[in-house]
Amino acid sequence: MRLRTRPSLTRFTRLAAATLAVALLPALPLAAQSVTPADDPGLGRLLAEIERLAPGSGGTVGVGAVHIETGRAVWFNEDERFPMASTYKVPIAVHLLSRVDRGEITLADMVELEPGDIHPGSGTISNLFDDPGVALSLRNLLELMLLISDNSATDLTLTAAGGPGAVNARMAELRVDGLSVDRPTSVLIGDYSGVDTPEDGRISLSEFRDLAGNVTATDRAAARETFATDPRDTSTPRAMAHLLAMTWAGKALGSKNTEVFKDIMLRVQTGTGRIKGVLPPGTPVGHKTGTIGGTTNDVGYIYLPDGAGHVITVVFVKDSERPVPVREAAIAQISRAIYDYFLFNPGTPADAAAGRDNPRYGVWKLRSDAPRPSLNVMTYEPWEDGGMKITVESTNARGGESKWSYETMFDGAFHPVTGRDGVETAVEVVDEFTNRITSRRDGRVTQVIINVLSEDGNRIDNEYRSTDAEGNERVSHAVYERIGG
Repeated sequence: MRLRTRPSLTRFTRLAAATLAVALLPALPLAAQSVTPADDPGLGRLLAEIERLAPGSGGTVGVGAVHIETGRAVWFNEDERFPMASTYKVPIAVHLLSRVDRGEITLADMVELEPGDIHPGSGTISNLFDDPGVALSLRNLLELMLLISDNSATDLTLTAAGGPGAVNARMAELRVDGLSVDRPTSVLIGDYSGVDTPEDGRISLSEFRDLAGNVTATDRAAARETFATDPRDTSTPRAMAHLLAMTWAGKALGSKNTEVFKDIMLRVQTGTGRIKGVLPPGTPVGHKTGTIGGTTNDVGYIYLPDGAGHVITVVFVKDSERPVPVREAAIAQISRAIYDYFLFNPGTPADAAAGRDNPRYGVWKLRSDAPRPSLNVMTYEPWEDGGMKITVESTNARGGESKWSYETMFDGAFHPVTGRDGVETAVEVVDEFTNRITSRRDGRVTQVIINVLSEDGNRIDNEYRSTDAEGNERVSHAVYERIGG
């Protein structure tokens, strides 16, 4: 593989991406008990239903389900290691996009394929591009890896991400404990099949097929038995759920690449019989599947209707000798139980606000019909003793990026806006749900925002009253929706 990069991003863009990683809120609380909170009888009943359904898989089941908006969770075998199979492409994707955030690579960088890059596995690349001379962008490879689980694309993406060591280092930075990425897919499949492959995974498809043809049935069976207990490329349900929570909340990636990740996950084409299997038709699910041997997995986000929120859903199955469709049915039934519980028990504003001094704390996205890559994200986080820091990141339709931030103690005092020369902002509390935000440039008031939080704590309505140098006033409105925290 040869990677052709474009010139690096500007120092400002790299700094903005790095700053975002520390500015966003911590990950959702993932407590140690089997249900969170432990005294919630409804969650206890959900756990009992998962326990009832799990034997249908014919193997060992691990489950993590976290309602993002309230932090309520249910866990089953949550700290046991499971082979990730192709769900390990989630941490690879997160780290690749982290490198994009830092300006080390771009999704437009082109990768030239070589014969050793074509590996066994599902795929467009191995089926259509078995001759040299093909070049694909990192965006193409990322999408092929996640959308159709192409293994050749995965190994190229893993290389561009810096290899397994770099992925695991990023997981350590995010405090994702209990998950490790250790091998390219060509090596992983080779170990499962009893094929001795190079550690770097550089083996052509024809070479792999030749070696596989020489493996005896006895050696293949022994390899699969060893593979089932191999700790490499495994995760606990808790660790995978934690990574998904960090990514959703914008802690793992900058706002732009958080949306890239979510968008691709929503378009995944594999595993329609798993998390999606028996959900109501049309239910949005952003997910990634994985299958090898006795392992069948699906992990991702269920989007509940009618403002009921979103549920991180991780269902792992290992050591099953039953057919894959049977295992998939068990995953589907467990996922439907999770869906039904959180749809009909979405929690209350008090649940969402528990542990937060200010109900505005979190990550908010502007509701907009503007074409991609247009994006506007606000982050509210604690500042000093009882204050708040507000950060706004914006990308226009041409890809131009801007970022600014300010702090307030809600006392009406003006504070400078970082990223906007000569601008100061003051925030006053009007009532329980309303703040007044006043901006001035060089001493002249230019805008007043009436910022109203909805009663359920998941929406902010802004009315903007802007005044130009001649004193003409213009009024506009915008709606922000909570996407994390």
